[in-house]
Amino acid sequence: MKDVKWTAHIELLSPLHIGTGTDLLEGVDWIQRDDYVYVADQEALLEAVFDRAGEEGRSDATIARAIAGMTLNDLVDAGYLTPEDFSGDSPLFRYCLPGRPAMNQISEQIKDVYGQPYLPGSSLKGALRTVLAVGGATVRQLRFDRLGRSRSWAAQPAERELFGRNSNYDLLRALQVSDSGPMSPDHLRLERVNIYPTAGQRTQYGQQRGLDIDVEALRQGTTFQVPIKVEGYLLSRQAEQKLRFGKRKNWLLNLPGWARKVAGQRMAHEIEFFQQRADGRVVLGFYSRLVQTWEGLDENEFLLQVGWGGGWLSKTFGWLLQEDATAFERIVKDYRMTMERGRKAGDPFPRSRHLVRVGEHPAVPLGWIKVSLEGPQVWAEEEAVEEPVAAPVVSRPEDLQAGMVLEGTVRNVVKFGAFVDIGVGHDGLVHVSELSEGYVRRVEDVVQVGQRVRVRVLNVERRGDKWRIGLTMKGMPQRTD
Repeated sequence: MKDVKWTAHIELLSPLHIGTGTDLLEGVDWIQRDDYVYVADQEALLEAVFDRAGEEGRSDATIARAIAGMTLNDLVDAGYLTPEDFSGDSPLFRYCLPGRPAMNQISEQIKDVYGQPYLPGSSLKGALRTVLAVGGATVRQLRFDRLGRSRSWAAQPAERELFGRNSNYDLLRALQVSDSGPMSPDHLRLERVNIYPTAGQRTQYGQQRGLDIDVEALRQGTTFQVPIKVEGYLLSRQAEQKLRFGKRKNWLLNLPGWARKVAGQRMAHEIEFFQQRADGRVVLGFYSRLVQTWEGLDENEFLLQVGWGGGWLSKTFGWLLQEDATAFERIVKDYRMTMERGRKAGDPFPRSRHLVRVGEHPAVPLGWIKVSLEGPQVWAEEEAVEEPVAAPVVSRPEDLQAGMVLEGTVRNVVKFGAFVDIGVGHDGLVHVSELSEGYVRRVEDVVQVGQRVRVRVLNVERRGDKWRIGLTMKGMPQRTD
């Protein structure tokens, strides 16, 4: 089986912060000058200070004692740093960020060994794993009544059921997501992020203000290219005997459709949350524009929220756990997921969001990206090449005739069936009774959004400028690769 290789073209629709866990400290790592933060190159800066102090005839030991404990501002006051050092091309500073921090520390953005920011493949793969978990759990009707005892590893039984009994048998072994290439630090900026709402001072709106922190973040509009590969051998017939991925290997090719569905659920949840907030209007404006982008996506495009700011809902089973409100409240209590006092069943969880602040109002959620996949959408078995089916050439509903066999893409799944794009500008409907020879309890048990299917035309009817196209999948051999 051949590898499947995509190039993921990624655009940041909001600022992206993926932290290192390290805070850059004022006076040690950075210094404020005018409306810019200058982040020091410690090695180059110390070398310059020693050289400049050495010109005064002092020994290295004397210099070391003199500057011990000095902040960057102290070095300026002592004359070891001059106004000329604070320029865009100064070798003493790695980069500078526009903005004025509110605090004396800044959460650092992840960078490579050369100090250049990038998008880690692990962050993107983690978001895709959540998409696969939601889609796979829906297909398999996964239940969460068998969770582990450990708070840290409670979800392991569910993950094993979906992805494999251990890491050696995990379906995600076949999905390889590379790091992006490095970006210039010029793409970084200082962002003030509000953990909203948390306990704190009341605003004029009567809502809690929350806590402001400063972070390094990649600018909205930054673009990346990320190589993604599905390892063909792990999905081959030889490997199947041991790994037993079965039909789950098709999940990997359902990623775009599943990701669009998950993004729609996430946006609806966030819109509902901020509609209840008196000061959530600006955030609702962002989500209104994001929904428009989501509605205009092609079949190889999807939205994700990655990095810091996605919060608890972006975790593997975060969304699914809340489908049963009663069971979820029991989980919150049993695993001590919140220290909130006076919490009532049905209260929002989590109660906070990470938002970039504009002025005095929360404005933009962090980490929303648009992904466009370029490359093959299917893989081929080298051992058993299937002869292509000669399909009639149709481009209009008028060209359709009962009995025609076509291939199409599942566009939408509803309770009563699936809508399939067969290339005539109007989707056809495969009623739930026409999905399979046997009884179908849930449409998602048979087809998923984005899946390629073979169908036969049952009937074509025109009513004014609208068309009703009836399709069936009964008796139609479907792709198994």
